[in-house]
Amino acid sequence: MSRAIVGRVASEGLAFGPTVALTIAEVPDDLPTDAEFADVARATATRLEELARRLRDEERTEEADVLEAYAMMATDPALAKDVAARTLEGVPLVAAIRAAIAGVAAAFAAMDDEYFRQRADDVGGVGRELVATVADTGQGLLTFPDGAIICAVDLTPADTVRIDLERVGGLATERGGPTSHTAIVARSAGIPALVGVTGLLAALEGDVDGDVDGDVDGDVDGDVEGRVVLLDAERGEFVIDPDVATLRDADLRMGVAKELVVLQRKYHGHRTTFDGERILVAANAGGTNDVSTAAAAAADGIGLLRSEFLFLERTSPPTLEEQTAAYREAVAAFDDPTVVRTLDIGGDKDVAYLELAVEENPFLGVRGLRLCLEHPELFDVQLDALLAAGDADGLAGRLKVMLPMVSSLGDLAAGAARLEERAVLAGVAPPPLGVMIETPAAALLAPHFARRVAFFSIGTNDLVQYVTAADRTNGALGGHQDPSNPAVLQLIDRTCRAADAAGIETAVCGEAASDPVTAAVMLGLGVRELSVAASRIDRVRWLIDQLDPRRVRKVARLALELPDADAVRELVSPLLP
Repeated sequence: MSRAIVGRVASEGLAFGPTVALTIAEVPDDLPTDAEFADVARATATRLEELARRLRDEERTEEADVLEAYAMMATDPALAKDVAARTLEGVPLVAAIRAAIAGVAAAFAAMDDEYFRQRADDVGGVGRELVATVADTGQGLLTFPDGAIICAVDLTPADTVRIDLERVGGLATERGGPTSHTAIVARSAGIPALVGVTGLLAALEGDVDGDVDGDVDGDVDGDVEGRVVLLDAERGEFVIDPDVATLRDADLRMGVAKELVVLQRKYHGHRTTFDGERILVAANAGGTNDVSTAAAAAADGIGLLRSEFLFLERTSPPTLEEQTAAYREAVAAFDDPTVVRTLDIGGDKDVAYLELAVEENPFLGVRGLRLCLEHPELFDVQLDALLAAGDADGLAGRLKVMLPMVSSLGDLAAGAARLEERAVLAGVAPPPLGVMIETPAAALLAPHFARRVAFFSIGTNDLVQYVTAADRTNGALGGHQDPSNPAVLQLIDRTCRAADAAGIETAVCGEAASDPVTAAVMLGLGVRELSVAASRIDRVRWLIDQLDPRRVRKVARLALELPDADAVRELVSPLLP
């Protein structure tokens, strides 16, 4: 009998195929082994570091950061000491690792600080990787049938890096929200995905036997047929054993979807307008490869170039020449502006040559502009490189500079003064300076900021995190991480109204820019640039072209008064094509 479970759409589309349930490998506590923990820890760290390097090569920097943190935890001396003490008492190695990891995770979970409580899941992930090394199940890509629907409680970077995304039909997880790791990966790869599908694995296991059960530490059992499901990432349904009528409907909709893809390709390079005003559909980029991909996608410039790609995975800061060349390459690739965000790293990223202090809550610590102001020797070189890139022949007016993590007028004044000082020394005019609106303070102070900057760009990933007090890396809090939350929309509205009054423009460079409901509301509130993954540029242009500006503006105002994100989505969805 057909059964549908409701989920939240993370990446639009339809997929039909066999399930692959990714579950933790059943490695017994008393697994016989001659391995020494020191060797296990080193091997685990090496494997994770290699995976991180691969992700960096693909410019998936956030995932690489997580895996590097896993590698550091795997070789933590305190953990090694605890495991050694247990094995000396005769405890088998796997059991000793699990007990030691459980102790560390419990200590994190008991902390008063919410950030550290949520890191307990990360500790558990490290333990899983260590056990996988002992059992020799942590190598290589997972194997599964083409077009499989990958199902899991949650997917971490350690999981997705082992999945051949080109063979995946769809992704479904019990946890997560629109800005979760699963959602970001799925949208980037163009894979239909649902998150927040409560009871997903229990439903697959409980109704009928015959799942394809894989494990995130090894291979999938390919000898068993997978459960046939329909992943409907348009209506937000995960349908187990769909009946004939459901399949016939899905087949018709898939045909329409294919035609729509062809139609959306016609928007390649299209000049997009909303009620007669041009809307830039730019690209987010985390490195030079992303810039090339964005140029091939005919993006309207780069709405967010994350400059930290130049600073990570090295033993010393990038030189003036290295930075100038990278920024100049990005600016030269487009006629429309390239917005370079100044260095946004902090206590949550390992940058050895900066010797950053350990912070209790890195997301609320010395990061972004705060860190740059504490390291003027680093900041000045970056500003000099930006000034040199923007002043190159034929590139005048194409570069914009954006300051991250600005929460006070003092922050802005200090950053602007530094840029002005370096411009005077270089004998050039400074490029337009803007700020990321990613803290509630910045949004609330937007009328004051608007009189002092050339543009705003709303970083919805962090804004949602700070407004809802829900760590965006914690899949268990996915239900709280919806950019359509009226509390978030009210701050976006305040930002847009302040920008309009000052005669400057507001862009959005967070994941919400490619979410149809939120994008429509933001356009109705006055946003004039959406910066998205290059793979979604034509789709976003098409979406904008289908919207009725008058109705969208009216509904956007109504959305501000609603009680929650679900109500906003219910209100706005009928306006979408």
